[in-house]
Amino acid sequence: MLTIEYVPSVLAALESAFPKPPNRAKQQLDKYLALLERLMRFSLLKRSPLAHKYNAYDIPLTKLINGSPTINNKKWRVHEWLGKHGHALVKNINKSANNITKEIAVLKPTANLIVKNDNLLKYLQSLTALELDAYLNSLTQDWQDLVADYQSHYHSLSAKDRKSQYFTSPVDIAALKRYMTGLVQGSTALNKYQQENTIVQAEYVLRLAQVSNGLLHQKIDKKAFGRTYYEGVSVLSTRKELRMAFLGTSWEYDCKSCSTSWKMAFAAEWHAQKKSRKLDVRQSFAAMTLYLEDKEAFFDAVILEVYNSQPTQECKDTIKSAMTALGFGAKLSMGTWRSDTGEESQSSLFEVFEKDAVALKRFIDCYLVKKFNAEQQTLNKFIVAKFSVDAVWQAEMAAEQQRKKVKQFSSAQKIVWLYQHAETIMMDMVRAEVKKSGNTVLANVHDAVVVRNQISAKLLATIERKVQQRTGVSYFRLGETGY
Repeated sequence: MLTIEYVPSVLAALESAFPKPPNRAKQQLDKYLALLERLMRFSLLKRSPLAHKYNAYDIPLTKLINGSPTINNKKWRVHEWLGKHGHALVKNINKSANNITKEIAVLKPTANLIVKNDNLLKYLQSLTALELDAYLNSLTQDWQDLVADYQSHYHSLSAKDRKSQYFTSPVDIAALKRYMTGLVQGSTALNKYQQENTIVQAEYVLRLAQVSNGLLHQKIDKKAFGRTYYEGVSVLSTRKELRMAFLGTSWEYDCKSCSTSWKMAFAAEWHAQKKSRKLDVRQSFAAMTLYLEDKEAFFDAVILEVYNSQPTQECKDTIKSAMTALGFGAKLSMGTWRSDTGEESQSSLFEVFEKDAVALKRFIDCYLVKKFNAEQQTLNKFIVAKFSVDAVWQAEMAAEQQRKKVKQFSSAQKIVWLYQHAETIMMDMVRAEVKKSGNTVLANVHDAVVVRNQISAKLLATIERKVQQRTGVSYFRLGETGY
C-alpha cells in the first residue's frame, strides 16, 4: 500500500513559524499528510495517462485545499502555507486546474515528499507464487483501517437507509484472486499502464470484500441526466474484465444499439407530420435501419471504406466506439467546433481513432456514416422540439442549469438527457422482470444488467416484447454475454 512521509525540513519550518502551542505544528502537518496520502491512494484507482507519465496523482484540489487542516488560529491552511513558503509537498502540473474551476489537479510530489510503494504491480511481480498467494490472503491492519474509514458512512446508516442509498454486489473472492494472479503473471492483453491501474482496482475490491464477508457496498449517485452512478470503487469504476472476474459466473444483458433504437422510435411520428412523403419511413432512415437490422453489414461497409481492408476485431472496436460517440453527440468533424454555449471543443472522434487523422478523415467522408449522422440529426431536432412543450422536463432542465450555473444546455446535451432517462426506464423494466422470475441482479451498468443465472430464450423474448410494447421502442433487443 502506498505510504508517504515529509522530509524533516518541512516540519522544522512549520514549527519555526508556529512554535505555540507545543506540538500543534506537527499535529496539523500529520493530519494534512494523512489527507494527502488517502487522496493519493484513491487516485491510483484510475490514474490518468498524464499522471502516469510524470509519476503524479489525479486529485481534486477542492478536496485537498478545503480538507486541509488549519494553523495559527485558522489564519492559514497547512496546504496553502507550505506552498506559499517554499515547502510544498506536491506541485500541480495541470495548470487549468484550480480551486475555482474544480478540475482534477495532477499533483507531482516535490523533493519534500517521500513516496513508497506506489507501484503495486511491480511489487507483486517481485514475489514468488507462494508469497503472492500469502499477500492476497493477508488482510493487514492498514487495510482494515482504510476500509473502516471508507465504509464508515454505510455502517452509520439503518438497514432501511442502507438499502435505499447503497447497491450491494457479491464478490467471488476466489475468482478475483485468480484474476489478480493472472494479471501479475502477464496473462492479459492489457498494456502496462492498464495493468497497473487494474491491479490497484482489483486490490481495493478484494480488501473491501474480505472485510465485508464477500460483499461490495456501492453508494448510489443518481444524476439529473438520468443515469445512476456509484461513488468510489464500484462495478462502474472498474474495468469490464475485472468486473467479470469478481462477479463470478454470471450473465450480462445489454440493450443493443440502445441510443439508435430509442431515436428510431420517433421516426414514424416524424414521417407522419411531413407534408411531402416521397420516401417511406425505412427509406427516410435507411442508414439507421441498416445499422439496427444488419450491423455486421454496416460495419463491414464502413471498415472497407475507412481502412480499405477486411474487418478485424480492432477495426470493429474502433468503428463501434466511433458510432457510439456519434450517438452521444460527437461532431462528425476533424477539428475544433463551437458549441451552442460558445465553448470551443475538439471532436471526441480524435481520441476514438487515437489521433489517426487519415482514418478519421475517411470515416468522416464515408457515405454511410454521413447518411447515418444526417438521419440522426433529423431525429434529434424532432425529439428535442417534441419535448420542449413538456413542462416537467423544462422545469427539471431549468433546475439543473441553475445548479450547474450554465445559461442553457446544448441540443446535444438535451438529447443525452432525454435518452438517458429513457434508457433508465427501459432497463428498470428489465430489472423488474428479472427479479420477478426469481433471478438475482448482481450489477447495474447503465444500459446493461448483470444477473446470476442465464435467462431462458423464452423469458428473454417476453421481456423484450414487454419493453417494446410499453415504450414504443420496437427495435429494443437484449444482447447476452456470459461472464
